[in-house]
Formats: sequence, structure tokens, C-alpha cells
Amino acid sequence: MRKTAERPGLAEEATDPLERYGVIDIGSNSIRLVVFEGLLRAPLPMFNERILCGLGRNLHDTGRLDPEGIEGALLNVERFGVLLRAMGVTRFDAIATAAVRDAEDGAKFVAEVERRCGIRVRVLSGAEEAELAALGVLSGAPGADGVGGDLGGGSL
Repeated sequence: MRKTAERPGLAEEATDPLERYGVIDIGSNSIRLVVFEGLLRAPLPMFNERILCGLGRNLHDTGRLDPEGIEGALLNVERFGVLLRAMGVTRFDAIATAAVRDAEDGAKFVAEVERRCGIRVRVLSGAEEAELAALGVLSGAPGADGVGGDLGGGSL
């Protein structure tokens, strides 16, 4: 597995470790915006908002993203872009996980986010998603030793 620093677009390009950094996480059930006051080893969020959209609702039955979830996701990603600008955040990553990765229309959704919101979304592989979850645990608990599971909407 590649190290995070080898993947462009995932925060490793930081030139000023105290510069604000944001993450838009597009998941199966919710979309989250977190803004950090810098990229330190264990950064504390200065802003954290989660919106339930249900993008992955009925995905297992239809193979497609939920139409209402798509509209809610687009509205909120657009709003999160406005919030990032208002907070002076110029560096951020927008990532999508299981629902977008697995849906027949996932690529179409990603293209629509970019067209409508001007935000490029990176769809994580299952392995990348697991690695980033583990790194998140280790940044908060460096001595963690054991087994963990991501109980996200569609990733377990």
C-alpha cells in the first residue's frame, strides 16, 4: 500500500503547517465539512458540520445514488464551498467514499459536483479509505494498539 504522502491532493503539499486546511467528506449517509487551524500532528478542528443527505439510500437495491440524496449533497457541497471561502480556507480536499465509489452513477455525481460547485472530488478506494481511517485514529491516539473498524454508512 502506498503511503499517504505519495498520493497527491491529500494534504501533503502543505507549505505552511499553520495554514487553515479543510476536508469535505462525502459519505453514504452524510456529508461533513471539517476545517483545521493548521496541519499539525494532532490538529484540532475549528469548524465541524455534518449534514445527513442519504446519498447511499437504497443503493444496494438500485445500484444508483438516491435522487433526493444527490440534490441534498449538491446543495450542501456548494454551501460548504461558500463556508470555506468565508473562513479563508484555500487548501482543502473533497473526498467521497463507498456510496459514490460503488454506485453506477457515482462518476456522473462527481462530474456534477465539479460542474455545479467548482469543487474536484477524489473518490477513495476501499484500501485508501481504510488507511486514512487508521491514520486518523493514530493521530489522536499515537500509541493505539488493536483492531478498529470504520462504522461509516457503506464502508464496513
